[in-house]
Amino acid sequence: MSSKGGAMVHSNYHIHSNYCDGKNSLEEMVQAAIQEGLTSIGFTGHAPLPYENDWTMKKETVRSYMDEVRTLAEKYQEHIDISLGMEIDYFMDTEDISSDSKALIPELDFFIGSIHTIGKMRNGLMADIDYTPEIFEAGIKDCFDGSVSAFVRRYYESLGNMALTIQPGIIGHMDIIKKNNADNRFFDDQEAWYQEAAGTCLDKIKASGSIIEVNTGGMIRYGDRCLYPERWLMETILEKEIPITLNGDSHTTEGICYAYEEVLTLLKKVGFKAIMVRKKGSWAQESI
Repeated sequence: MSSKGGAMVHSNYHIHSNYCDGKNSLEEMVQAAIQEGLTSIGFTGHAPLPYENDWTMKKETVRSYMDEVRTLAEKYQEHIDISLGMEIDYFMDTEDISSDSKALIPELDFFIGSIHTIGKMRNGLMADIDYTPEIFEAGIKDCFDGSVSAFVRRYYESLGNMALTIQPGIIGHMDIIKKNNADNRFFDDQEAWYQEAAGTCLDKIKASGSIIEVNTGGMIRYGDRCLYPERWLMETILEKEIPITLNGDSHTTEGICYAYEEVLTLLKKVGFKAIMVRKKGSWAQESI
């Protein structure tokens, strides 16, 4: 599986750093991107959440993060275009983002909208979608009375609602609910009810004007099964003429454009001719 350069994609708009759950500094990620031949990137630190966690930025470090991204954008402007973004969480129980996130959006160049949590469990802790299969199962048990289909339908309903109401520039890892579903442990995405729920979500995303990311971040640890979204979803996205971009969801310098060549080949096989990139502060199509 290729992780190095040579791909005809020179962008990545899903990059984390040690301000949140990334391993490297912002500048180290910039330097890695330049070394790999990228010409346009966006930083998307996890926006702070209104509860204790170990994977988002802290409220008191947000201003430092924003200032440092702007400083690096100026420092490296002759080599790479750098946009300031965040990955902002949408909550299924409130059908909204946090008030702090709303206040930050006007200061950003763009943002990714994602859903990472199922809801609050009976023990008071938040159940993450993408942590462990055990937490995933416990969250569905406590928040959806154990009904996987009810959870999946609500997830896609909420993701579509997020697109329409919050209108993120990018929809993050659309089918991340499959991460803990190895060997169809919880559901089969080939079943009609699942595909209907995802299809209705795609209709909302199309109406919103948001871009769907093809996200290679999970492939580093879990292989091809954690490329988001699934190929059949890619085909549906193409049929519905929804724009896409290719992102690394990079948490390390090694992941700055992980598997880009492999995934670019897949995108071409599916039939995609272009992806969305940022040029002079705006989104534009670029041929692949």
